[in-house]
Amino acid sequence: MHMCNSSIECIFFKGLGLLSDILRVKNDRQPAIILKAITMESKDKMNARSILAELRDKADPSKKIIISLSQKLLDEFLMDVRQKQYLTLVQISFAIFFRFKAQNLGIVSIYYHLLIIGVDARQLNWAHFYESGVRLSSIQLVPNKSTHNYQIEQALIKDALDAIKYILRKLLFDNEYEKERLIPQQECSWKKLFTANSYTTFTQHIGETLLEISKTIKFLGATGIVDFDQAGLRRSIKLKVLDLSEHGMVEIGTWTNMNRLNINQLGFQQMSAIRKHLQVVTREEKPYVVRKVHINGSIYFEGYCIDMLDEIARRLQFNYSIRIAADAAYGKEDETGRWSGIIGELTRRTADLGIGALTITYPREQVIDFTKPFMTFGITILIRKPLRPPRNLFAFLAPLTREVWFFMAIAYIGVSLFLFSMARFSPYEWQSPYSCKRHTEYLINRFTIVNCFWFTIGSLMKQTIDYGPRSLSTRVLIGAWWFFSLIMIASYTANLAAFLTTKRLKSPIDDIEALAKQTEIKYGALKGGSTEQFFRSSKIPIYERMWYYMSSRPELFPETTEEGIEWVKNSKYAFLLESATNEYNVQRHCELMQVGGLIESKSYGIGTTHGSPYRDRISNEILQLQENGFLNNLYIKWWKERNLPERCDDSDVDHRKKSFTNELDLKNIGGVFVMLIIGLSFSFIVTSLEFYFKAKRRRLLDGKSTTIKERLKRDLHFALCTNCTSSRPTFIHEKDSIDKIENNNDEIFEDLNIKSNCIQNNPQETITSIDHERLTIVPLNHSPCHRIT
Repeated sequence: MHMCNSSIECIFFKGLGLLSDILRVKNDRQPAIILKAITMESKDKMNARSILAELRDKADPSKKIIISLSQKLLDEFLMDVRQKQYLTLVQISFAIFFRFKAQNLGIVSIYYHLLIIGVDARQLNWAHFYESGVRLSSIQLVPNKSTHNYQIEQALIKDALDAIKYILRKLLFDNEYEKERLIPQQECSWKKLFTANSYTTFTQHIGETLLEISKTIKFLGATGIVDFDQAGLRRSIKLKVLDLSEHGMVEIGTWTNMNRLNINQLGFQQMSAIRKHLQVVTREEKPYVVRKVHINGSIYFEGYCIDMLDEIARRLQFNYSIRIAADAAYGKEDETGRWSGIIGELTRRTADLGIGALTITYPREQVIDFTKPFMTFGITILIRKPLRPPRNLFAFLAPLTREVWFFMAIAYIGVSLFLFSMARFSPYEWQSPYSCKRHTEYLINRFTIVNCFWFTIGSLMKQTIDYGPRSLSTRVLIGAWWFFSLIMIASYTANLAAFLTTKRLKSPIDDIEALAKQTEIKYGALKGGSTEQFFRSSKIPIYERMWYYMSSRPELFPETTEEGIEWVKNSKYAFLLESATNEYNVQRHCELMQVGGLIESKSYGIGTTHGSPYRDRISNEILQLQENGFLNNLYIKWWKERNLPERCDDSDVDHRKKSFTNELDLKNIGGVFVMLIIGLSFSFIVTSLEFYFKAKRRRLLDGKSTTIKERLKRDLHFALCTNCTSSRPTFIHEKDSIDKIENNNDEIFEDLNIKSNCIQNNPQETITSIDHERLTIVPLNHSPCHRIT
């Protein structure tokens, strides 16, 4: 026995070559295992308790520890093996006693490995060990086919007797070994041979002779070929490696001194016994694990992880019991190094598996094992959507700012006045009032102050005007105004359509940097979760600054995800959580949105205890479920289909690109109708005033015999007459005759700037002037409404 100088103290004893080969295969984590073998004998001045205490402080929990113990130290050993994983070497003579003694202490379970190094493991009642779940292995000699029914002890005794018989035959009947060679020549008598000194010399000499003869032995014995090397040890030895399965102790490989260890493919699958009932611990969080109450009052679980675990259990043919962790947390390490939640129960081995939204992190990986990840995600930000802008009656004015509207009004007035001035100064805008006579006594200008304003607003509104500019200067001015109107109307129309139909949500924060820089919106992460651990251990400056902000405000860490979502909905709070959980909640709470990209890629996995035989088997099943699309179908089921509100069915999770559409209802464009009603009302008032003042002017022509009331009644009767045509006769005083009208045409035309002979030559022409009703235009067929008054 010797000590090795290393950070972990280890003690080796002889005969571990075979065990080293076996454990290199049976180890789940490293291909080359560090053997820690301890011989606890009283003469070593060591006791089990002190050695195990030292290993508990120094040994790597991911390594297996080989304990070679004697029966008298078994009680002390069993009291100290609760927290470690040990590979125990037990002699076959008290293996059953070990099993019952350890089971009374509650430590015979899947986490302990019993290696039988006795002669014949077939003597064991393996069913008792299989029920307890303990891993049981054995190493034994391979009997010859002819002696298969022999017990191993019987086969070894037979081979030993055959070897002695072979040596004696060589010694007595082979001429190579004569009597003189056996007895030294100086010892000439048998009497002297049995003296003290002579006997010692004789036994030493004969022992050397017998050893020399044994090196020549080679025959097929009950335990295989029997031959010895120069050291006197068997050379062609072959051992079976057995492992406990549901069918008993089955051969999984062989070991020889020449080829060393050889494990068959079936052996890799049977090396770890699989217990039929597992204890599973979890934490409730939608949609991974959801606790439900049955109609009969019993509690059951459903969710993404539950469906996945059911499929894995069906494939691996095991049952399980599931419960919520004692403190309903995923797991956090305190100052004393003790873990809480799911991680704590796995480290204390009170559960076999931990499922849920359990993130694989480095600190957790140091105390438990994880399977292959079944989901990959990143950290994202969950905030409330900005509120929709309030309804505005005059929303049609919103596409342009107040300054633009003001300058448009200034431009309209300025261009109208400038057009009036230029038309006055330009000689080409003055023209004859008669279309059939170029030279007249006076000229007129169509661009009066009123016509200029009307022309400008008509051009802006893209309406047709009966007259246009004639001079080059006014045409340049009008062309510039038309270009201005084209750009403004096109811009307004396009912006109005986009403004009233599509409004982009403007988030107060867009990414993690914007969140870290502002102070108006508070932010935090789930208490005791992996996101909190990420910010606590991060060395990136921006994340360190965010952790300093959060750690100084413990009230920003919600106890559950549901509590954090309520904070987001009811206050200015940003929740930092996993993207998968974020996406699930965004689709079910339409007032929430996800902003920013993924922060730090992470994964969910199923937690197991250190050295658990289930880890690799479950990992293989997870990979198969990913490849055949089962996990993707589960994602669609629990994220896209189950408990999804109808109004969020087609929602886009990436709300950075999300926009909402407003219908053009009366609340948005009602102001246009108000303006139309105001315009109609104003035009009605103006028409009424025009009607009144025109009637008053005609009454003056009628004389004092007609009152204003009669004149208004007569004009109203004419306006409401349904038989009237599109032409309208001129109103003239009743006592004037038609002949007098013809004689006074020049005077009338002089007032109206219209030549009388033009009307006489074109009796059906309608003259557009302010007082065109004074013209005498009498149609051929008169209706009662067209009488000359």
